[in-house]
Amino acid sequence: MRLVVGSSFAVLLLLVTSQAGFAQRCDPTGADAAAIAAARAAADAACDCNKPDQTHGQYVSCAVQAINGSGLRMQCRGVVKKCYSRSTCGKPGFVTCCRTRTNPHGVTSTKCSIKSDATHCTAPDGQSACTGTHPSCCDACTDSGCAP
Repeated sequence: MRLVVGSSFAVLLLLVTSQAGFAQRCDPTGADAAAIAAARAAADAACDCNKPDQTHGQYVSCAVQAINGSGLRMQCRGVVKKCYSRSTCGKPGFVTCCRTRTNPHGVTSTKCSIKSDATHCTAPDGQSACTGTHPSCCDACTDSGCAP
């Protein structure tokens, strides 16, 4: 009887751990790119970035509902939701700010942030910054600065 219980427990443990490792990570630039684009299109169609009297929280909530209903894999939903939470939508006057730095090893990287206005988008010493033309940090910057 102990052998049966012990064996059953071992099989159950194996099944649980194999299922936990089965879900693959999100691949936004590869296998999941089309599904992510479709989820973003669904959110963009459902939620108006420039809707009058809309708060940022209301905009993000709308986008989250659209993303959750889009059929996007659970592992990718956070990647897409971040695009809407890191945006200027519902924040009149705010801008996306792309700051480009080069580290001591010569590697250049650009980071996006949301600033209350263009005057707060400043470059670090000896580096560069630009105000993005897109409301979301997911679209505002390229590797070398602001996206067209």
